[in-house]
Amino acid sequence: MKTKIFISFFSVCLLILSGCSNASNEESASTTQPPTTTAAPPTTQAVTTTVAPSTTQPPTTMAPVVPYDGYVSDLYSDEEVWLCWPGKVEDVCARDQTATAIYADGTLETIPFEKAVDPDVDCFYVYPTTSGDRTPNSDLIPDESQEIYTVWAQASRYSEVCNVYAPMYRQNTIPSLLGLITVPEGVNTYEIAYADVVDAFKHYIATENNGRGFILIGHSQGTSMLRRLLIEEIDTNPALLDQLISAHLIGGSIAAEGKDFKNIPACEQQNEIGCVLAYVTFDEDSPPPYNSYFGRDRRGAAGLCTNPASFVEEGKAMLNPFFPSSGQKLLSPESTAEVITPWITYPDFILGECINDGTFSYLSVEILSDDTDPRTDDVGGRFTPEWGLHIIDMSVALGNLVDVAHSQAANYLERN
Repeated sequence: MKTKIFISFFSVCLLILSGCSNASNEESASTTQPPTTTAAPPTTQAVTTTVAPSTTQPPTTMAPVVPYDGYVSDLYSDEEVWLCWPGKVEDVCARDQTATAIYADGTLETIPFEKAVDPDVDCFYVYPTTSGDRTPNSDLIPDESQEIYTVWAQASRYSEVCNVYAPMYRQNTIPSLLGLITVPEGVNTYEIAYADVVDAFKHYIATENNGRGFILIGHSQGTSMLRRLLIEEIDTNPALLDQLISAHLIGGSIAAEGKDFKNIPACEQQNEIGCVLAYVTFDEDSPPPYNSYFGRDRRGAAGLCTNPASFVEEGKAMLNPFFPSSGQKLLSPESTAEVITPWITYPDFILGECINDGTFSYLSVEILSDDTDPRTDDVGGRFTPEWGLHIIDMSVALGNLVDVAHSQAANYLERN
């Protein structure tokens, strides 16, 4: 008998199970365009002069462009609204990352974690829908089992590569997403959420970044927020483009070949920089149904799928998963071994392959379990077929994503 791992972002499970039939796809819901503003045309006028231009003027030198120079956020000046902020006393990303590797023969190995010391690159992370607040938008008070757990489970391991910055934001909540509460007329929950994200990003760049390269990391609603941030703030800003190492946009609707962006292509190699990687996850035995929430871009075409273990379009590759262990016993009852570290990983246990069936594009996951393997045969994350393995999108390949971040950061620093 094998013990099943229950991984989630968790107030989400009961809510989704109780209301999933009425759920709308948060990625579709977040496609509202920003309000348009009609700016007055510039009032520059031609100026005539009778003074001959000087032929001995000194050469002009352009001062380096500092994005958002002088920008200070009233809200994000307070470290308490950051779940990860280097040097903060209660930095979620500074928690213990020690893991236990569980092998097919039942043996255990402790895997130490080495946090980067004064890294030369940053990571800016936006978490998925995790708040159970019964309001259209969440408050800015973190819950240990919701925002804090999610940030720790998804972003904290990146701290072996970069300084991780993870702001709280007034996201569209689970009850709002599932239609369990009434959203007042005229309230756009995603506009409120995005306003916080862009405010936090500008504050981080202006006050803390100091010109370092950065990696954007997001999942689900967080991916939706960062996709828009890339389009509106980074894609046409040469200074920020120069600093963009990559964007890891998981569990969302990202167009294939980088077609969402003008200057940011899809990553084709592990160490490629200035690019975006993305995927959504489904069990190979349960591919996306016709009404799947994930696997297509906003135009209805098959979305971007990047296999972070191989960067090839076809063929299976071994994934390197990392899951919070929550102190569970993860072997058969007959075993006397017990995991005591806060993280676990399963070597040579999960295969991933990008599949494009013409309608959906997704990372197909195969669990290599048989009767002789004492490890769990179910890594969790299942709700209904429409959701796929959305909850564990990042966990099934977290080690690979961090490895990619290492390679991309090293390449960026070598070029800069």
